[in-house]
Amino acid sequence: MKRLFYDTSCPACKRVVNRIKKENPKMFMMSSLDGKKAKLVFQGNYAFLRNKKSRMVIVDGPKVWVKGNALLRPYWLLGGKWKLLGIFSFLPGFMTSPFISLWIKVLRLFDKKTKK
Repeated sequence: MKRLFYDTSCPACKRVVNRIKKENPKMFMMSSLDGKKAKLVFQGNYAFLRNKKSRMVIVDGPKVWVKGNALLRPYWLLGGKWKLLGIFSFLPGFMTSPFISLWIKVLRLFDKKTKK
């Protein structure tokens, strides 16, 4: 089964997780990057995946998606209209990372405004 580990302070990650829970909650086993399950999975050679720059990590057997591609991959797997957004998960990280970073900054800005 696919495992999804996410940063609980990342607004984009929360949106992806909420979308998955709404559309297909059994698609992934989900856990926080700070949780016990992540500490067990990311030992040894995979310990670097738990750093704070990895907003989201998807582990599917031997395949691992990180950062921006991991944020977009669930949309591809959800199918339907979400595949249009998920197709970008197949692009190299250097092409998607600037847009994902901008998306996260905008979401954080709106989160701050709504909390006031």
